[in-house]
Amino acid sequence: MIQKGSFLIPIDKSGVWQVAAFHIYGGFLNKYAKSGCFIKISVKKIKNNLWLSKKSKTKSIIILTRKESGLNGFYRKFKFNSCVLLKKRLSSFGSEIIGPTLKNVRRKKFIYSFSGIL
Repeated sequence: MIQKGSFLIPIDKSGVWQVAAFHIYGGFLNKYAKSGCFIKISVKKIKNNLWLSKKSKTKSIIILTRKESGLNGFYRKFKFNSCVLLKKRLSSFGSEIIGPTLKNVRRKKFIYSFSGIL
């Protein structure tokens, strides 16, 4: 579960190393976000990037979480929290996703806009 102030690692090829969540969409009563939820993030560490700079704010979708999530008796837990950075209209900054994605996130329309999922 992701809450305000949580650090995430982007798994797309956008040139960003680390981001921090500062807003969770879905009303003011939502304190936590799960995989597939939209959040607002701030960029903390970057590589060489032309589009984003430090302290820039953008929208993101959560892909993986450290908190275990269960479905049909199986639990999935990952080593780190990860997200994909988004531009307007659900198009992403990166061209490819590196690593696994969950099926409930794959059903979203934007996931098919990537050229490759590694």
